[in-house]
Amino acid sequence: MSAATSRVISHQDHPTKNIRWGIIGLGDVTQIKSGPPFWKCQGSELVAVMRRTPGKAQEFAQRVPTTTTNGNRCCVGYDNVQEFLQHPGLEAVYICTRPGSHLAMAELVAAAGKACYIEKPVGRCSAETLQIMQLFQSKQLPLYTAYISRAYPRTQALRELRQNGAIGEKISKISYRLVGTGGARNIETSGPSTIPWRLDPKQSGGGLIMDVGCHILDRIDYLCGPLIKVHGNVENRNSPNNIAVEDYVSLTAEIGLRLEKDNPYTVGAKVECTWDFASDDEPCDEFIFTGTHGSIQMAGMSPDGPIHVLDTTGNILHTISFETPEHTAQAMVQAVTDDLRGIRRSTKEYLSFGDNALRTPQVLDQGLESNY
Repeated sequence: MSAATSRVISHQDHPTKNIRWGIIGLGDVTQIKSGPPFWKCQGSELVAVMRRTPGKAQEFAQRVPTTTTNGNRCCVGYDNVQEFLQHPGLEAVYICTRPGSHLAMAELVAAAGKACYIEKPVGRCSAETLQIMQLFQSKQLPLYTAYISRAYPRTQALRELRQNGAIGEKISKISYRLVGTGGARNIETSGPSTIPWRLDPKQSGGGLIMDVGCHILDRIDYLCGPLIKVHGNVENRNSPNNIAVEDYVSLTAEIGLRLEKDNPYTVGAKVECTWDFASDDEPCDEFIFTGTHGSIQMAGMSPDGPIHVLDTTGNILHTISFETPEHTAQAMVQAVTDDLRGIRRSTKEYLSFGDNALRTPQVLDQGLESNY
């Protein structure tokens, strides 16, 4: 049974009931980006949170609105993961810890029989990601992955433009170039011997490519098809001596056939991506889809940047603008919650499961193999 078909939860027979969520890990990502959606989305309740630092989970729980008639808090904070998993009525868990602990947390969640929504990258490599997938497949438990940029309105607009042939009947090339950190959080060192976890391969799986680049690669996979014939060049060009991971990655590939259907508009398209995380050059974040009759240009890591449609000579034909979402993960959290409740909506097609989450680290493994 594939991860994409293993969605089993009692609420499918009673879609009016809410899903009772819990969160493991309450770092910076959960403060605005991904935490509040679990009490703001329709059909979702946040009933439990867990963080090992004493008192921090209780502090977060106080932010969750009171919904009970007797005034009791609807969310409880825990310092211990086993106690958290025994919270009465807990049905689904969002794992938002560092990637290095994802497998251990996933083992506990699966053993407790809970549905799971897990942050990206799912594992530090494809082998670890496959282990996590198999944990939930073996128990026929739902596993969703937090590639939230699939659900951005701008991603959906780009998908529609591509499907409608806005730049021609076929896409020939997809290119991406990043100079800078790509919005990665908390990577400043506090001392000469301190390495941020995002630059520690034991915790992250590699350099910033794991935290930032995986979003781009998954979005190419979603919009165009799986990446094949992957080749990578990996260097450490400008990082301090105590940073051993790569700070420059260039990757080439082609778009292959989707497993579920052929996509004649993109198959065979060339893919060229470059991430230069420690350069002093002018910052750049440019995603370009080139077709037979023009191109589409946009920022890759922005949740709200405009999309420009250009003709073959580079003139802008029109621009599509987007509002800034309050919580960038909310659209995906809503889609996951709907799916668990058995509500089938058009948003279902951009849900991210274990199968696509496995293809992305496979691409990264191939691109980074010369460095690991």
